[in-house]
Amino acid sequence: MKRIIFILCATLLAVSFGCGKKVEEEKKLVMWLVGSEAQSMSVNEIGKEFFKETGIKVRCEALSWGEAHSKYLTSIAGGVTPDIGTMGLTWGMEFGSLGAMIDLGQSFPEDVSALKEKIFPGIWKSIDYRGKVYGIPFDMTENIMYYRNDIIKRPPETWFTLVELLKELNEDGKGMLFDWGSLNWIGYSIYLWQAGGDFYDETYSMCALDSEEAVRGMEFFSRLYNELHVPKTQIPIEQGMRSGEFPLAISGNWKIVGLTIGAPEIKGKWSIATLPKGPSGRGTAFIGGRIMGIFSQSKMKDEAWQFINFLFEPKNQVKLYEKAWATQDAYLPPNMNTWELLPMQEDFKEVLRTQALDAQGPPPVLSWDASTRFIDQAIMKVVLTNKDAKEALEQATTLVNAELNKGR
Repeated sequence: MKRIIFILCATLLAVSFGCGKKVEEEKKLVMWLVGSEAQSMSVNEIGKEFFKETGIKVRCEALSWGEAHSKYLTSIAGGVTPDIGTMGLTWGMEFGSLGAMIDLGQSFPEDVSALKEKIFPGIWKSIDYRGKVYGIPFDMTENIMYYRNDIIKRPPETWFTLVELLKELNEDGKGMLFDWGSLNWIGYSIYLWQAGGDFYDETYSMCALDSEEAVRGMEFFSRLYNELHVPKTQIPIEQGMRSGEFPLAISGNWKIVGLTIGAPEIKGKWSIATLPKGPSGRGTAFIGGRIMGIFSQSKMKDEAWQFINFLFEPKNQVKLYEKAWATQDAYLPPNMNTWELLPMQEDFKEVLRTQALDAQGPPPVLSWDASTRFIDQAIMKVVLTNKDAKEALEQATTLVNAELNKGR
């Protein structure tokens, strides 16, 4: 009898231990990251520190940009989403409108309100969809100006000085490159905003590309190509800056790494600056990046939010930045409190931070991704066929409004 009782007790203990172990094993967050395998490994490393503090495991898996959107949609339809997803800035409102992602502002109002104060306002504006926040910034990118400081002693600070500088460079057979945004809406956006215009009105209920400011921005954008000889074909900034043929360029911040590694022979001969100011008095840049949010199907929403906050801590933002630099991904941290800790050349840091404070992202409009082709078409007509900018933008406005009204 004693033997039977002993066996029963041992069995019960084993079952209890086994169940406890199973529960512990189920405490695992799955995160999908749109980007490189190296970046997912960086998140997994930080996840190990999170596990030490919380007992919650994290597995981060990389998705390529080419497959990510369709894979997310498939996972939503099949009910097999991850707990956390990183994605393009506009994807959150798309998946959130399908009911597939939770409104973080509603689920964690105090936390989200506190985070908002730490995030660059331009990128926050892109993720606030009708008062709903389906994802907070994971990282960011921005336009800046690059210049050869041995050829150009002072970078242009206004549209006027930019034009004057380009005229001088053209006389010497030199010019400027667009390495991010050439002949598309991203490149046009900076001149639209610098002219005082925008893609939509303040309520995002109507396209505003038929405004005088939008036309002025388009005319200046076209002038850069047709009068001031910005190449209409893609030429890498490393090539143009190295040769000195294009000692001025507008590109993304990741080209700091590209020039450092890809053009070591001009080390010390180039620098960066904020974009020239337009008629509005601002030198607004385009800001992009990725967000991270929680899927509605997750059974670990509180734990997922805990890890998102962990990733947003300055010390972990610095780790992500350092790892990204090492793999030439070169994204920037969206948490403004992180910047004092960034291991970055101080003058570069000041330029990047100043520019990020005057930057905007894609508008938080559900039909935006489907509408950009109309703006690109207008740009092509104006720049390549000399179509009247006002007429081209009026046509684009009609098409963008039609797309906007489809979902109403």
